[in-house]
Amino acid sequence: MTTATSARRRAAPSLRSLVDAAYHADPADRLIAPVGDSSYSTIFNLIPTTLAVLREAAGIEPDPQAMKHWYRQVPIAELGYLTAEQLVALGRTDAVISFLRSVRSGARD
Repeated sequence: MTTATSARRRAAPSLRSLVDAAYHADPADRLIAPVGDSSYSTIFNLIPTTLAVLREAAGIEPDPQAMKHWYRQVPIAELGYLTAEQLVALGRTDAVISFLRSVRSGARD
């Protein structure tokens, strides 16, 4: 592993810190669109794609531990039985966000 790769890994926020940020996000700072492979634009900021998914999930699941479990462990049937974490890693953040928005709107369970 190179020094640059090691530094990037250290700089990446932990899932726990992203979950905390998702529950404390300003509701007025809505998600807008993906920017490249690792960021999502909001009205006020650029955020990591993981945080974009977690912010949508936080609007559905009030328990941070349950949401973290869902993100890492629960396969999503409609999205090929992959977890949200796997889908984000594959660059399919928009699909996960669309799925979560449809759950929140009542279009699916």
